[in-house]
Amino acid sequence: MDFRILGPFQLVNGFRELTPSAPKLRALLAMLVIRNNYVVQVQEMIDELWPESPPTSALPTLQTYIYKLRKLFPGNGMDADGVLRTRHNGYQLAISDGDIDLARFERLVTDGRSALQTDPQRATKILSEALSLWRGPALSDIKAGEVLSAQVIRIEESRMNALELRIEADLQLGGHGSLISELKALTASYPLHEGLHGKLMLALYRCGRRGEALAAYQRLRHSLIDELGLEPSAALRSMQQAILASDTALDPVLDLTPDPGPEHAVVRSAPTTPVPAQLPADNADFVGHRDALASVERCLRVVVDPSTAPPVVAVIGMPGVGKTTFAMHAAHRVVDVFPGGQLFARLRTASGEAVEPREVLTGFLKAAGAPVNDMPSNVEELSALFRTWYARRNVLVVLDDAVHAAQVAPLLPGNPRCAVIVTSRSVLPGLAGTRVVKLDPFSLDEALGLLTTVLGRHRVDRERDAAEAIVNLCGRLPLALRDACGRLAAMPDWPLAKMASYLAETAKPLDELGFAGVDLRSGYQATYQRLTDLERSVFRLLALLPAGHFTRYEVSDLLGLDIALVESVLMRLVECHLLRVAWHEADGDTRYAFYRLTRAFAQERLKAVLAEPAAAPVAARPAAFG
Repeated sequence: MDFRILGPFQLVNGFRELTPSAPKLRALLAMLVIRNNYVVQVQEMIDELWPESPPTSALPTLQTYIYKLRKLFPGNGMDADGVLRTRHNGYQLAISDGDIDLARFERLVTDGRSALQTDPQRATKILSEALSLWRGPALSDIKAGEVLSAQVIRIEESRMNALELRIEADLQLGGHGSLISELKALTASYPLHEGLHGKLMLALYRCGRRGEALAAYQRLRHSLIDELGLEPSAALRSMQQAILASDTALDPVLDLTPDPGPEHAVVRSAPTTPVPAQLPADNADFVGHRDALASVERCLRVVVDPSTAPPVVAVIGMPGVGKTTFAMHAAHRVVDVFPGGQLFARLRTASGEAVEPREVLTGFLKAAGAPVNDMPSNVEELSALFRTWYARRNVLVVLDDAVHAAQVAPLLPGNPRCAVIVTSRSVLPGLAGTRVVKLDPFSLDEALGLLTTVLGRHRVDRERDAAEAIVNLCGRLPLALRDACGRLAAMPDWPLAKMASYLAETAKPLDELGFAGVDLRSGYQATYQRLTDLERSVFRLLALLPAGHFTRYEVSDLLGLDIALVESVLMRLVECHLLRVAWHEADGDTRYAFYRLTRAFAQERLKAVLAEPAAAPVAARPAAFG
């Protein structure tokens, strides 16, 4: 059977069309097909079919629709193991992805995107095949409700992305002349689409029509200003300047390597060296940190500024706050600005040791196609070679979990049209001009948004109080929340209240938050190990104070230490995100507080030290707890 989403909805079995004629039946089946192999909740179906005011008979009517759909599938019957299966609070369609044109399209686009890095000729063939599956706008004959409308938007955006990739492949193959008519039609249909206008400008320029290329830019600029009050993006402004300057970087490159077919030279615009694409996959259910994300994106998109140094963004925050996930999401949002590639490196080993810059630079140079045998051995020469190889590329560099500024400095490109994102557990003094973005735990709404995204709105709304308890017991930390979500998603029948009870009653909450490789404790441990003996001792003993906030005077009384020394240690713990500043008093004094899970870690460390055979009495000075 063939389920067709990419156009008017169709269900075809061989030469026989089985598409339901009733509009609601078509909408229901389309919803199940798009969510193939996933359970669609009954309430979601009712909301989709009757968005305004569901009738009192909505549930029995839905069951009738399911019965009618089952009759479409040979041998399905009413058993739970058929094609259309009854599940708890919902239904699940279980068919092969190969029977759905949307799934075939998405697989081809993925293959085409990968091929584009090394073989544009194969890429254009694959992407053209993917686009040929379309018969018109997705689900064009269905009156979509909220759920299907969101899916249609996503699918149509995938189509546009595939089209842009295919045009990019054609440009790399020297097809700029034949693309102009198609691109003019597309830019007329999508007058605010910067990607299509940029490709039209490039195609016109390569055909010797520089004036028309600049006119295309001005049309886009006027449209953006009139409609949105915005100037074109930094990437488009950069291309306009390059066209004005007749920059040779825009010229096609003649590749005399014969293709497998007819023997002739092929004009390619692809660089003669590899284009690195090292970013790990983005997180599909990323939520939160909206303002911080907007700030980072603004910074990274202004890469044609007259500045002589590349912008550097340092993302800092406490363990578990989601620095790496945030950096990856931000990087994926701006890849269009960096056609020269994206480089990625982790700067800390699994055991917490700093990775040597020499190792990272060698990897970056290999990614650019630099000859391995000719690489120098010392860091200074490697860094100079790295800046040379990337001097003409717009490259985004992402450095994860940096230990100190001296580790990062040799890894910074010299080209001001490059950019760098670096994550660290603390501030990196010594990196001049760095924009620091500090991530805090989620707000209540953001934390609940993550639960809703992973677990579904109905499950969260059904146990709203328990959901709020879970996010608060997880300290609203994204890593801890993802762990709790992972457990709950793996056990869909578990009440949220049961998870909340576990987290509230356990003596070791960090043990409960260690699911499927997630380990919040290791993040705390790595930060803890970087403290001095005195700082570790004070950190542990602060767990003896009642939960809540405290002042330097209360800490001084507890530990018998000088006020100035106490304040110095407290500020160091704030710097390492093991404490937070709760507020400042009117008299200028500061109140400090633990994050919930950080206090649990401090209690663990205190108990571990006290359990050691040679442990000193609790009343001893902090240094005795070394």
